[in-house]
Amino acid sequence: MLRNNAIATPSGLYLTIKRRRRHRSGIEAWPAQTVLIVFLVFSTLLVILPVLVTVMLSLKPNADFVTQNIWALPTSLAFKNYTYAFNEILGNMFNTLWIDVVSTVSVTLLSTYTAYIFVRKKFPGRNVLFYCIIIPTMCPGIVYLTAQYLNIVNMGLFGTYWALYFPYLAGNQIGSIFLYRTFMAQQPEDIYDAARIDGAGDFRMFFKICLPLSVGIIMVQSIGIFSAIYNDYLWPMMMFVGKPERATLMPVLQELANRAGTEAKGAGYALYLLSGIPLIIATSVSLKFSISGEFAAGLKY
Repeated sequence: MLRNNAIATPSGLYLTIKRRRRHRSGIEAWPAQTVLIVFLVFSTLLVILPVLVTVMLSLKPNADFVTQNIWALPTSLAFKNYTYAFNEILGNMFNTLWIDVVSTVSVTLLSTYTAYIFVRKKFPGRNVLFYCIIIPTMCPGIVYLTAQYLNIVNMGLFGTYWALYFPYLAGNQIGSIFLYRTFMAQQPEDIYDAARIDGAGDFRMFFKICLPLSVGIIMVQSIGIFSAIYNDYLWPMMMFVGKPERATLMPVLQELANRAGTEAKGAGYALYLLSGIPLIIATSVSLKFSISGEFAAGLKY
């Protein structure tokens, strides 16, 4: 009784916590926790150091590159470097975002409805057809790169945006259908049975039930597709040889940075930072759905 009363007082509670801390061992002991915190801080600094240096270089006037070393702070903030960089990057970034958004939306709509059909419709050969769709994942993309290139040339699409749109649409279907089918198969069947009794058709159930329950997984997968297309280098470079003004951003990024650097050396670094803004936004959106738990919407664990 006296012990419980002692713990109930502020001083008794403090002594109890102190005793528990004293008896901690292993990873929970304070020496291990101190080492862990120092390691995490050091790792974080290593990750953000290149970004900080790039930001610092992007704000330096031309004279600072001659008189200072790479670690020195700029003597004045040259925000005009970002004006030069933005003018250089605008055209190719627009090309990238246009084909990226169109491809991502198309892939999402087609793959989600295909996955819905595989889950909610019963027809002969359903599993065989599904396996035929995912079999190409066993082959690396570089294996059929030549055949894909020849097909685009023979179709007369070389140098056009259709040469990017069709391969992106077809190539991203496989993984998306597999992921969405696995997710949608775990959604409760009773919801769809109730909707059928109320007279809902397939399109209504798809848009009113299936998609709302799958928002989390759709957003995460769509952001992944968006980032992959945005960062694609090899295929756009092959499709727009000799046409840099029509190319997407990644194949011509180095050339644009060099061109901006002729106006102001810091503008080249500013261009690299501007090119990452869409990916920063996309990653932030993806983390929002993953961390908040909306990734698991509609799932039964």
